[in-house]
Amino acid sequence: MPRTARLTRDDWAAAALAALAEGGPEAVAVEPVAARLGASKSSFYWLFANRRALLEAALERWERVQTDEVLPRLAEIADPAERLRRLVHHAFAAAEGSDLTLRLLTESADPVVRPVAERVTRRRLAVIEAAFSELGHPPRLARHYATASYSAYLGTAALRQVGAAPGDPAAYVDALLAAFGIPQAD
Repeated sequence: MPRTARLTRDDWAAAALAALAEGGPEAVAVEPVAARLGASKSSFYWLFANRRALLEAALERWERVQTDEVLPRLAEIADPAERLRRLVHHAFAAAEGSDLTLRLLTESADPVVRPVAERVTRRRLAVIEAAFSELGHPPRLARHYATASYSAYLGTAALRQVGAAPGDPAAYVDALLAAFGIPQAD
């Protein structure tokens, strides 16, 4: 972004989120994020009180874009099997999202990151569990299926980091769904 452009809090949050994805919470620092934006360090202080506020804004953006904006669209899908198919296919196709989620969960010792990572994880698991419940699974099994499918999502992100992710993601996701009794769409 050119230095002459007026940067918003969301511009800074997006750049901080990219830094967070690449290097974890410690990578969210004023100077490197300013450099990423081609901005001066002083322009940061017009929008944020400190580094923690920037990290919080980045995490708020992550939750908004990758959870808040996704869940209502999923809720519009009446058929729980179709809802799960779309959710899982979308989640596994969005490699950057799963990589960042994995990083936030594995580096959640940061006191700013931890509550957000926990909240987002619980919200996502609740949506997945609800879909399995709607399919007629008893609560305990629905919870196990939700946990297993979310674990597969995170595990695939970990495998991708070492070049061992499945070569045909669509076929992999179809096999994963079939393991939970969800057939491919017609």
